[in-house]
Amino acid sequence: MKKIFKYLQVQPIMPQTPAALALRSVISKTGKGVYASSDTLFKGAVFGRDSLEVAEDLNNLKPKLVKHILLTLASLQGLHSSDVTEEEYGKIVHEYRTTIVDGKPLDDMSRHIFTELSSRWGGTATEMAYYGSIDATPHFIRMLGIYTKRNSKKILEVPVRRRDGSHSTMYQALELAVDWLLEKLGDSDSGLLEYHARNPQGIENQVWKDSKEFYVHKNGRLANHHLPIGSIEVQGLAYDALKYAALMLPERRQQLSDRAKQLQARTIQLLWQPKQKYFALGIDYRVPGSIRIIKTMTANPASLLDSMFFDDLEHDTKVKFIKGIVMNIMGTDFLTDAGIRSRSLSERKLIKFWDYHGSFTTWPKETYDIAKGMRRQGFIKLSQELENRILNVVKKSKGYPEFVYVDFRGRVLAGPPSATEHGPVSLVESTNKPETVQAWTVSAVMAIASSRSPGVRQPKIHQEEWQKLLEHDVLSHIPRVKELRRGKELGARYPDYPYSLVNAS
Repeated sequence: MKKIFKYLQVQPIMPQTPAALALRSVISKTGKGVYASSDTLFKGAVFGRDSLEVAEDLNNLKPKLVKHILLTLASLQGLHSSDVTEEEYGKIVHEYRTTIVDGKPLDDMSRHIFTELSSRWGGTATEMAYYGSIDATPHFIRMLGIYTKRNSKKILEVPVRRRDGSHSTMYQALELAVDWLLEKLGDSDSGLLEYHARNPQGIENQVWKDSKEFYVHKNGRLANHHLPIGSIEVQGLAYDALKYAALMLPERRQQLSDRAKQLQARTIQLLWQPKQKYFALGIDYRVPGSIRIIKTMTANPASLLDSMFFDDLEHDTKVKFIKGIVMNIMGTDFLTDAGIRSRSLSERKLIKFWDYHGSFTTWPKETYDIAKGMRRQGFIKLSQELENRILNVVKKSKGYPEFVYVDFRGRVLAGPPSATEHGPVSLVESTNKPETVQAWTVSAVMAIASSRSPGVRQPKIHQEEWQKLLEHDVLSHIPRVKELRRGKELGARYPDYPYSLVNAS
């Protein structure tokens, strides 16, 4: 989308809060689940990963919506093989657009976006389905497992009408997705789940941080997109997908459990960096068969906290990995008053401008994923620290931003770009203006608010001594941030810093 920019327990009923109203603006009125945003670039577009992120956030709060999301993605599941659309049998769609959304034709900007993408990605005059993502399929399996665990396995019996008019069930969609995952892992030289664009005009980085610049080595050279790339967070999704699939497909339990164990071991072997006490971003290949580790320090490894990846490891090994991630991600290289930087501050010079998945951006979606992981690993206070930052930034921005710019000094540029030319104005040399109402930011805020509602009982978490000591140590070293409810307090903690976006391309 960068080129286009150039132009718990039973939950209480939520009142019509601003977040609930924002959610309504991205919910499809024709049963397609959710659109990625209600702003400009992604309005009326169904994205696999965005929809699944929203589903995870709202599984306890909006189970009917989650069911619509899962059924929609199952109906769009790949049934053919194409080098243009990058469709593959069993693969979950990356991006789906039509020229009629909820009974209305697209506006001029959305029509322009549709026409441009459709011409590159094999769409027709009225519909486009593009499959260029590696993470949507394992995420679909994981989300289906989460849904069945929280609600009912009956969803597996629900009929699905596919795009070609044929019919199947959610169970069959699950089997196809699992077969796709196993085939991809089997074809991988590294043993990791890898991506590689088949369409020369397709997305190069087929993961959620899909900017061209994000996968960069410490010497400043971009990863080799001519050969496959494996990313750390995708391995966590794939591991969970295999574990959940083993529960939903009992006749294949041993096969899937063994495959999960192999993936876990290979991920640790390749990507754990003992000196940094942290995981590397991923791998690429210099030439076929010659694996290189992308050692760049990013926030991606912290997503493993909100997965089952560490659950069955030997105790001391598990502690080593979790402690390393927590200490790194809550340190000065990543933590800001707005949330977690996408790439470490110490590596800000790797890219010559403010790339939108880089050292100068923090994404509420990513910060909330890490907050969920902190809670899952027993660090409730650390989770709340991150959640407070999300809530404050949303209030400050008066929207639900896709991401927020944070400069090297930690100043949060949460408001809109400055319209004035008077006084000192920071120049943000970048390629992207964040969407103002992003679905997965809305869902994060709703999930946080719901968990803090009066009467909601939080599960008790027993901390071991190492967890108590680690959390206390981290809290003693970071700037504490409370949820700020008053405008005066918010303005004092998050003052206005005038800035101007300058196109870096």
